[in-house]
Amino acid sequence: MNGAKAEDVPRLPSGDFSELRKTGMVNVSAVIDPQTIQLEDGHIVRLAGIDFPDFNPDEPGDFSLTAMQILRDMLVGKTVLLYQTINREEGRINRMGQDIAQVERESDKAWVQGTLLSLGLARVRTAQRNPEMAQQMYDLEQAAMKDKAGIWEKSSKILTPEEAEGHEGSFQIVEGRIESAALKQNRIYLNFGKDWKTDFTISIAPEDKRAFLKQNLDPLQWNGKQVRVRGWIESYNGPYMQINHPAAIEVKIDEPNSVTSAPRFREGQAAAGARSQ
Repeated sequence: MNGAKAEDVPRLPSGDFSELRKTGMVNVSAVIDPQTIQLEDGHIVRLAGIDFPDFNPDEPGDFSLTAMQILRDMLVGKTVLLYQTINREEGRINRMGQDIAQVERESDKAWVQGTLLSLGLARVRTAQRNPEMAQQMYDLEQAAMKDKAGIWEKSSKILTPEEAEGHEGSFQIVEGRIESAALKQNRIYLNFGKDWKTDFTISIAPEDKRAFLKQNLDPLQWNGKQVRVRGWIESYNGPYMQINHPAAIEVKIDEPNSVTSAPRFREGQAAAGARSQ
């Protein structure tokens, strides 16, 4: 995969940016790292919705280096369209003053994040203020997983709840079945084992529950559901992950009239669980 190019994807993915607002059209002058590009007007853009498991600023891994080369081939000297959150007060600028955006090459409408996900060079990592286009990105990521492309061949994996222990202090994807759900002091706990003092747990804070309710989601109804969740693993009565927006959780749905197809996941579709502390 180290010699991969954007053209290795037969047709570069396009995106539906209707959840966002077009905020700019400008040429790209440089690629700073696999997550960041510089525009000719001096602005620096952080690619929304993705990250690179093997990226280290001091010593980038092979897949990150490949992603940087693809971005150079794809974007430098080219015009791009920027799409950002509709709310101009939230989610457009990060703490380093960089613009956060989904990016599209103007000439052929190639979606930059979609290309990197299709090649298996990046994984989806939405944020509370940048949850847009999650399902489109998940679909491309799932296809790359199925093909064992890039990071999904060897270096990256989805953890089971039992494997979450030992990965504290890192961003991970965990997949498993919710054993129980509980509400305590208005906080939701989703437990993945019989013993809430040691098993892997998801937590949703009171102030974040509203985002789920707005999408008609009730995580307390997800008992027995197979879910895929991503976030930062901490240690609190076992491995613990706090989720602050619905796009961070995918719920398994059954494919109609099919018993052999690989599981499909859909972010923001009903059914959830929790555990008491």
